[in-house]
Amino acid sequence: MSDEKTYPEGFDALMQRARMRRVPMSMEDGEDLPGLDADLHVMRTELTIAEPLKSDSSFAKKARQLQQEFEGQPQLCWLNGFVIANLRKEDQPDHAAELFQKIWAEHSEFLLRWLPLRWLVSSITTFGDRGVNEAQRSLGRSMTMLFGMIKLYEFERLYTGKKPAVPHSTDHKINTALPLDIPSYSLKGGGLDVALLTRLWADSDKDPVIEPLAKHLLNAINDDPGTLFRRLQVMSGERKATLAQANTNPLPVPPGHIKRNPKKITWAVAATVNEDLDQAVAFAAHHIDMGADQVVLYGEDPNALPTELAEHPKISVVLADDNVISPTQRERLPQRNARKAFYFNRARRKLSVDWLAMLDTDERMVFDGELRDMLAEVPKDAAFITMPVVEKFAGSDTAYRRPSSDWNLPLADQQKLYPTYYGYVANLMLGPSEPRLFLRAKLKDIRVGNYVIKHHKKPITNGFTPAGLQVAHNHARDFRHFLDSIPRRMDQGYARRGKGDIDIRTTLSALSNEPFNPELQQFFDEIATARPDVIEALTASGDLVKIDLNTDEKIDALVKEITQLAKSVPDEAAE
Repeated sequence: MSDEKTYPEGFDALMQRARMRRVPMSMEDGEDLPGLDADLHVMRTELTIAEPLKSDSSFAKKARQLQQEFEGQPQLCWLNGFVIANLRKEDQPDHAAELFQKIWAEHSEFLLRWLPLRWLVSSITTFGDRGVNEAQRSLGRSMTMLFGMIKLYEFERLYTGKKPAVPHSTDHKINTALPLDIPSYSLKGGGLDVALLTRLWADSDKDPVIEPLAKHLLNAINDDPGTLFRRLQVMSGERKATLAQANTNPLPVPPGHIKRNPKKITWAVAATVNEDLDQAVAFAAHHIDMGADQVVLYGEDPNALPTELAEHPKISVVLADDNVISPTQRERLPQRNARKAFYFNRARRKLSVDWLAMLDTDERMVFDGELRDMLAEVPKDAAFITMPVVEKFAGSDTAYRRPSSDWNLPLADQQKLYPTYYGYVANLMLGPSEPRLFLRAKLKDIRVGNYVIKHHKKPITNGFTPAGLQVAHNHARDFRHFLDSIPRRMDQGYARRGKGDIDIRTTLSALSNEPFNPELQQFFDEIATARPDVIEALTASGDLVKIDLNTDEKIDALVKEITQLAKSVPDEAAE
């Protein structure tokens, strides 16, 4: 890093410069702000007149300067500006801060109609400096930083020769790192802009005095065609259109892979077992009950494999030892998700089925009907099926939610339900929200990743999403389970769990320094649990998904079937 400084004199000198701007105004006898009992309603109708100077005090000169600026406008606009000017100094009339609060508590709607943006920003800054509570001060400072940075970067951008409303071309991005080693933004799926703005919007609900001003300013950003936020949206649309055109890559489906007779269709599921044996047993029981012709379970820990399930003729339990994945391959695939894809591709090559689904053991395919009947109706040009995922609410046996991007519930209501972490968890789901894959297993020259199928290293695009087929994901059944799984998921699953700039791993890293951090409990309670207000809101909007898996019954049936099979096998020792 270079030794050259942007501000060579350092921050002590910068602070001194800032203090010089806060030197109190000089005042002569009799000079003061209007009292708290002043009739502010009258000042809404009386117009500002630039009166002659009555003294040489800086207080009088500032009053005169602002009278000239607001001349012909309501006096209340001038008073708001003059109170702000006083509050920016280290000392001011004792009642100045209270007068500012009175102005905005009683006349915000009027001021929002009359004041230009620069004075609205000055007003929000004053809330940040002199707010009466933390909600006002925090939001005021955040909004001040936002508008200050907008002013700086939009001014510098004028030197590019482009007008503010003209976005950059997406064809000319140079390949270099951002300053301070900040991770790059993604035009395809970046969420930093949404996270920034929605957090401010949600924070404005915490105080009724600052709320109208803050939301007016945020709406101004949304309405203006010349801000960075609008340019990024335009550029994002252009980039997505370019990628969509470039990424259209259908893989032809051979006629021999298409079966229309449900009785002749075979299907299977493959999963990699984590440390939760109960989940693995439940996974197998569910899909055997659903009619799977084969359930394949890979596992890397011999002590964490449900080997007894292999007694069932439709269940394969495979230890991923050196015969399955060589030491060299394991070293080349350090991430669990990468090895999971490796095992799936191995299963696909070895199984002789028509369709194969790639899942985790805490996931269940759900379909209200006979799955083979649906598979017989899949369009002949579809190489694979995508299965939307719903995530189970902790503390409920049957309540699930879709990704929040698919909710009917208005965005503002979503933010109220999730006031703290709304902008920090993609789609308000702890697990990945990408649809799961169910593919024609006999396709040649393909490689399957966790959420993508590639042909000659390029994603294939001719998928199909049938109605009614989805995957129920029980990511964290309770807080204890969530805590226990954090080390593994932070190292593996959450390591790649980001959408654009919204990264759950980063969010959790800031909270989980201690095993029983109360902030971590708060995070889990807000995001994952079946809170009554969330259930009520999602029920009313039609976004709540109810699924009863009857897991215990299916496990009992599987165990009974395995027991009966074992009894039917002759005892060689007895013979």
